[in-house]
Amino acid sequence: MKYLLVIMISLFSLSITAEQYTNQGIEVIGKGSVSAKPDKFTFTVTVSQRGNVASKAKALVDHKSQLVTQMYLSMGIAESAIESARLELIPRYEIPADVPAIIVHQKLPNQGEFEKSNTKAFINSHQLADNSAAQQEKVYFEVSRTIKVTFSDFSRYDQLLDNVVKIGVNRISALQTSIINDEALYQQALINALKNAHQKAITIAKQMGVTLGKISNLTESAYHTPNTYGVAGRSNGGFNSQVAESNVVAQVNVTFAIKTEK
Repeated sequence: MKYLLVIMISLFSLSITAEQYTNQGIEVIGKGSVSAKPDKFTFTVTVSQRGNVASKAKALVDHKSQLVTQMYLSMGIAESAIESARLELIPRYEIPADVPAIIVHQKLPNQGEFEKSNTKAFINSHQLADNSAAQQEKVYFEVSRTIKVTFSDFSRYDQLLDNVVKIGVNRISALQTSIINDEALYQQALINALKNAHQKAITIAKQMGVTLGKISNLTESAYHTPNTYGVAGRSNGGFNSQVAESNVVAQVNVTFAIKTEK
């Protein structure tokens, strides 16, 4: 009787486990992507100047910034696509390297009161407690303006590089690229991900000898649109910059029910 009870409990447990797996169905991950070339480019340069007088340093920065802006306009770039409002003015402090040192004679513990000390310690004046060294600090100002331009014709990139180098900007940031119609591309990638998930589930069901049912659960688990950067460099020797295709990626988690025989 005891053994019969154990067998019945085991069969009941297996029945519950099988029912659980049947209710859970087949869960798969579907992935899809669409390739496209970026069609929106953001080019950023920085003009900076150091000087003892902040107003003079700013005037030089403004002049060079005006040259950059006029160059963009002459290339046919719309004024609304040029952003140059970011201006920074930072005071800088430098302590001269030739700060005079003060020699301090130290008396050893075993020396007599009238014995001359042979021990010397060198202390720079800026290490003293008072603020006398602060008067020796050199102050100058660093003024910088960031100019950002957005365009859609990549063939302009090399010419932009050459022109800003000739003007003498202080920094050229990496080119930022993106896709204008990325949402529509993502919708297509999402459809591809759903198709991929369905095909996976069909393959699994066929291999396991079961019939695939309807979708019982679906989750969008990943979203990725390209936001890549290309290293900026001067185009010389006839070199032409190129931009590579980027992938818009979608991913879904899908659970398909398993049809049960009636």
